[in-house]
Amino acid sequence: MDCSEEYQSILFDDQETVSCTESNLKMIPAAFYIPKDNPSRPKGEDAYFISESEQTIGVADGVGGWAIRGIDAGVYARELMSNVQDSVQDEKKKNGVVNPKRALTEGFRYTVSQGSSTACIITLQGEFLHCANVGDSKFVLIRDGKVVFSSPIQTNAFNSPYQLGQESDSPSVATEFKCRVEPWDVIVAGTDGLFDNVHETELETMVFQGLVEGTNPELLAKEITTFALGKATDPYACTPFQIEAIQAGYEYLGGKYDDITVVVAFIKPLA
Repeated sequence: MDCSEEYQSILFDDQETVSCTESNLKMIPAAFYIPKDNPSRPKGEDAYFISESEQTIGVADGVGGWAIRGIDAGVYARELMSNVQDSVQDEKKKNGVVNPKRALTEGFRYTVSQGSSTACIITLQGEFLHCANVGDSKFVLIRDGKVVFSSPIQTNAFNSPYQLGQESDSPSVATEFKCRVEPWDVIVAGTDGLFDNVHETELETMVFQGLVEGTNPELLAKEITTFALGKATDPYACTPFQIEAIQAGYEYLGGKYDDITVVVAFIKPLA
């Protein structure tokens, strides 16, 4: 049974935690990030964190529309991810497990910068990934060279994602779900700079080749990010964003230049 058949929506009240299950699996993550070439915002507008001891990762994409008001949404995204990472560590210490939505809610509460951002928080508990997501950052799970699960995104309309912010959405809108994993599965998480430009079939090929060649998560994340940048800057590339734009009634050709964040995680058995 593949992961898509074991997809479950899950809701938690304020007191409930993700069930603590002894795991014989571990997540080995690494990330690579290429910001847009923008001298006024050299850090870009994406952010991410990796908490390997808590088996949790997160990605965020600051919404570029704030630039019209002279606000760097990347500052918001970076503060949000830093605060969520702190919350993840606190959750693990206090409860022994991480509840992604609660960690996101707590991190959001302490984020005071102007701006807004998408967010996707993923944690490994036992044999399941648990995720809380707001907006169009996401992940795919690849098993034996095939995508067996692609996480759902949230949009108001084409190219208009849900977004966290004091003037935008709150974590209460987050979609929560869990997905079973197996040894040697590969998680590829990222912002829309990845998924707007790279087809899932292309990710399948790169992950399969990487595993055959014995690569590690860091090198694979770099390879995927570099490939995504090539497509993002190609005016003639066939991209998911192009297809979605045409379906929405717009004329569009080629890649969508953007910040690109990729987190790759290998699921391995405990030694």
